[in-house]
Amino acid sequence: MENRQINYKEFVRYVHDHFSDTTTLEEVEDILHLEDDYNKDSPNSLGKSLVIDRLIFKGEKKTGEIFMFDQPVQRGINIWIADNHKGKSTIFKVIKFALTGSDSIKKDIKHWITEIFLQFSIGKVVYTCYINRTGRDRGGVYRFSIDKFIELRENQKLDDVKKEIEFEFNNRNQFEEKIQDFFFEQFSFYTLKYTQKNSAKDSFEMNTSNLSWTTYFKSIYLESNNYEYLFFENEKYGAQGKKIFEMILGLPLTYPINMLNIQMDRVLEAIGKKKLFDKNKLEFTKSTKVQLEKRLSVVQLEQKALQEGQKIEFNERPLIEEYNKLSQKVNETRKQQRIITDTYQAVKNDLVALETEVQSLESDKGKVLLEITKLKKRELNIDIYRQSESFFTNLEIKTCPHCEKKVSEEKKKIEIEDRICSLCGEESKDQKIDPEEINEKAKLLKDERIKHEEKLEQIETTLRKLDGEIKRMRKKYTDEYAKFAILPSVETDSRRLTAIENEIETIGKQRTKFADLISKKESFIKEEAIILFQLNEISKQELQIDSTEMKRLNLKRDVLDYALQGLEKKRIQLNKDILNKLQELIINEIHAFGLNSINNLEISDKYELVFIQHGVPVSFSDLTEGEKLRVKLAFYLSLIQLDIEHNLGRHPRFLIFDSPGSEEMVPKHLQGLSDIFKSINDRFKDQLQIFVGSALRDFSNITDKEKTFIKKEDEFVF
Repeated sequence: MENRQINYKEFVRYVHDHFSDTTTLEEVEDILHLEDDYNKDSPNSLGKSLVIDRLIFKGEKKTGEIFMFDQPVQRGINIWIADNHKGKSTIFKVIKFALTGSDSIKKDIKHWITEIFLQFSIGKVVYTCYINRTGRDRGGVYRFSIDKFIELRENQKLDDVKKEIEFEFNNRNQFEEKIQDFFFEQFSFYTLKYTQKNSAKDSFEMNTSNLSWTTYFKSIYLESNNYEYLFFENEKYGAQGKKIFEMILGLPLTYPINMLNIQMDRVLEAIGKKKLFDKNKLEFTKSTKVQLEKRLSVVQLEQKALQEGQKIEFNERPLIEEYNKLSQKVNETRKQQRIITDTYQAVKNDLVALETEVQSLESDKGKVLLEITKLKKRELNIDIYRQSESFFTNLEIKTCPHCEKKVSEEKKKIEIEDRICSLCGEESKDQKIDPEEINEKAKLLKDERIKHEEKLEQIETTLRKLDGEIKRMRKKYTDEYAKFAILPSVETDSRRLTAIENEIETIGKQRTKFADLISKKESFIKEEAIILFQLNEISKQELQIDSTEMKRLNLKRDVLDYALQGLEKKRIQLNKDILNKLQELIINEIHAFGLNSINNLEISDKYELVFIQHGVPVSFSDLTEGEKLRVKLAFYLSLIQLDIEHNLGRHPRFLIFDSPGSEEMVPKHLQGLSDIFKSINDRFKDQLQIFVGSALRDFSNITDKEKTFIKKEDEFVF
């Protein structure tokens, strides 16, 4: 058998030889030392496979219907055919839950399920996983069948078989941890790690994550939403898909390369932080230096001001004398201004009062004139009435103006006695006004008019007097305003007073400052010496930044980089035969599935699959949807074949295909996919186990009848 191991001590010496001038062998060994052996990985098959024997789960639906799904299954291909959303995926998710502890069952269904039983075999050992879902998940994995478990539980003898209990759990976290340990031990898996950079901008923080058994299970359970990817959605994070590939194949040197890469990421993180720290430290040093230089400039200016201040004579007496004279002048001018202003304002007030009185009298005059006019009109009306009454009283009508008939003496008599008109014959209701009454009313109106005329005369007399007074007051107002207008301004003198105050204040401040400078002279000299010393020390620190610690980190980075390059080259040599065999198996399966457009396949040094299609290299993402499905089937079947035919790799030989062919709606493609599954079933029979869930009834003949579970249209699986 080809030797697929490396000599660790020779490898350490090989790396040290490259760095012998800068480090010791012990330091290199300390960098490259790992907790486990460098030869931890082996591609040799363990000869184990995972086989599901029986699945039971039961509970109560939301409608109150009690259900129990009990399905024995066999090696080879087992297929469930039912319409979409009728429970196929739930079966696979229940199996996934029982094998990993990861619950992805739909929320609206998971609460229905009260108990799960999964019987499976690894090699010749039969196991039963039991999960009680009433309340907190609890249960265990036992080394016997479901029937025996049920029998022991009914007889209350489960506690008597301690040696056959693989493990028990009281919550889901315990279950996930223990089922992972169980399968890691069974198939020689272990946790690979990867780092992810913190999403914060400009952050050098790295988070370390682990590839769990649940992650590796993605190479077994091919979910309907992941046929677009070779491994699974978002596999780019931490290159998880490639790490699963390395683990399933058991590629030699996977463990040391993984762990040294993690170390490299951590060293790069530390270098980034160190650079940021040194940058901040340097910026802080520069900032401190700038502040010290500014302070030094101030101290030196203060000392210079002290020297200059000794030459200054502080004499403000002339300014004070000028200030006093100007202040007296301004006060006298303001006194004159107040006297003239008060007189001027008093005259103005008197004038306004007289004008207001005249306006009031003019208003009264208008009202009296209006009233006199009204009274004269009323007197005129009475006089007209009196004259018309006299005219009609002395008038004698002898003939009707309309018919020209004569008015008889008898009618005239009746008119006088009974008030019936001699012309129209109508009786008059109006009383004729007494002439004495009219005369009395006319006399009253005349008396009232005379009174208003007398009042008017009084108002006009007063207005004539006020007119003379106003003329006199306006002349006086004009004279006082002329005096006010020629008053001298104090604005210029006031500005000079303010300027003198500022000059005196400045002299005072200079005198105080000079006194302070004299008192601080010694402290300025000491502070200058201290600042000069600090600036000298900062200059030394600037030269020392990025010294010992950064050199150590850079050396560790270079050692790890050189070691990883050496391991990668060695792994390419060690794994060449394994990968060649896998390449051959995959391309054979691809051709068997009818994809003749793919001429060849290469697995790169980075473990990426490169397909040669029509002579052009393409990646998995470049293929069409139908091509991706066939290639994915070919890839996973080849991993299993590598174990079956070459005794290499650690795939459990168990696969779940949930809804394959959803993109294969063309009849020709459906028939081709059906033929592929038939071929797989015929070729491998009991050497593997595959579960298929589909809504396509074209798949009803891909396997034996006893392995085909078909539901009628619109019928639920459970």
